[in-house]
Amino acid sequence: MDGPRKSWDQRLFTLLWIWVSFKTLIPWLVFFRLTLEGDSYRWGNQYFNWTFYSSGFERADFLLIYVLLAIGIFLLWQMRQYRFTVAGPALTVFLGVLAADAMFQFLRGVPIIFQGDTLGVNVDISIPFYGLQVVMFLAAIAWWMSVVGLRSAPPAPVAGLRKRLVQICLVFIPVQILLLVVGEPHGLTDQIGVIGTLLQWTLLAYAFYPGSDY
Repeated sequence: MDGPRKSWDQRLFTLLWIWVSFKTLIPWLVFFRLTLEGDSYRWGNQYFNWTFYSSGFERADFLLIYVLLAIGIFLLWQMRQYRFTVAGPALTVFLGVLAADAMFQFLRGVPIIFQGDTLGVNVDISIPFYGLQVVMFLAAIAWWMSVVGLRSAPPAPVAGLRKRLVQICLVFIPVQILLLVVGEPHGLTDQIGVIGTLLQWTLLAYAFYPGSDY
């Protein structure tokens, strides 16, 4: 028999979990590459016409990646614990800032290019990027309004298959360090390290997803 149907706010919770996990994917990857590869790794991004970039730790701009990663993990943890009084406003403010930046870039006609030298990726994602940023901000507002005053016990601890996935991700860390520290920049070992790091975050986001039955 089918389980009870999800309410619209529970579906929004799942959607927002996926979106925040996705937005944290690149900071997760860049964090490891900056930390482990040092000056051989270059990254850059723009927010409100301010360009942030660095090769390793040569500029203080690298701190932006650490802040974005910390915010992403903080938001996901608050959502996982069903702390709606914190998750609702924090999520709305964070996605609101990203949506404002998207609209600013759109009005200036700035294209959004997703580029990765190691994997040879260069894709114009302007239209979906601008649209999704605004849509997710509106979704965050709607979800926050729906859970105002709602209280729920935290979910059960991670167990079973999900616990094993977390363990696999932790076991991968020494291999990850070896691939990114010792591997040839933009070579095969670097590519394996990048793909492994992306998969690592994806599995962690899935393993810690608490479900929307709050």
